Amino acid sequence: MDNDSIRGLHHITLCTSSAQGDVDFFVKVIGQRFIKRTLFYDGRIPIYHLYFSDEVGTPGTVMTTFPMLRTGLAGRKGSGQFTAIAYSVPPGSLDFWREHFRKNNVEISGESERFGEKYLRVVHAGIDFEIVEDATDLRAPWKSDYVPEQYAVRGFHNWTATVRELEDMDVFLKAAWNFRATMTDGNFTRYETQEGGAGKRLDFLHAPDLRQGSWTLGQGIVHHGAFDVADYDTQSRIKFESESMGFTDFSDRKNRGYFESVYVRTPGGVMFEATKSLGFKMDEEEAQLGTELKMSPELAASRDEVLALMERDDPIHV
Repeated sequence: MDNDSIRGLHHITLCTSSAQGDVDFFVKVIGQRFIKRTLFYDGRIPIYHLYFSDEVGTPGTVMTTFPMLRTGLAGRKGSGQFTAIAYSVPPGSLDFWREHFRKNNVEISGESERFGEKYLRVVHAGIDFEIVEDATDLRAPWKSDYVPEQYAVRGFHNWTATVRELEDMDVFLKAAWNFRATMTDGNFTRYETQEGGAGKRLDFLHAPDLRQGSWTLGQGIVHHGAFDVADYDTQSRIKFESESMGFTDFSDRKNRGYFESVYVRTPGGVMFEATKSLGFKMDEEEAQLGTELKMSPELAASRDEVLALMERDDPIHV
């Protein structure tokens, strides 16, 4: 693997509804580990930032959510956004997942096929999730109490983004972000990085007549997708070289506690992040991951007040 560029998918961040709804869906239905509970780093309004992943938070397995119910803010789905998140499961698993969703009162919203792969789709908090079988994905799953290991999700198979115009996005993906187009299927184009495969794929849906989705934080949309880089030098080089191509809508480096990130608004409108992992065990032992609410320094000074507010407005029971 070439470590001097984007290595693959890292995490994806959603604006959902309630914190309890996220725990119920990602832990009890999808079968991930609730690995970290924190608060949103930007602004002074306390909003949960929750993390779900494999056992240790391996890049390419990490789902993060901003439960927005207590804010009353709603997003608008459309182009310029990630619009679906696909998890890979072992071959022969789809029948289990159909029954598993039924038992958990999660309605299957559709079944489809693209790139020769069969997709099972459900909706959580207004956002589309997909399950797809992949015999080549050999990553070890989290040993969940809710999903048998032989059927468990291995991590992300791909993320789908929807754009009105693909041409400039294609340039950005290839020249700035180290992805290459590998196949097309109707209005879908698949891009892959490194050796390709699960956790290293993006699917783009070209929808020229779809209205632009909202970019602000609001329930029911995907806020951004983050991509794994090996070190700060790689992160800085990607930012510098992208800006030299004219892609200048980058943030400065931001410390997010468990990774450090730079963000860019891509030509298609989709928010990308280049992320250097710091790890999830810096402030909790591995066995205790996700059990204590962690706060940014700006909110920690009012810890008792914030805790009381969150427990009143959006309690979490695991």
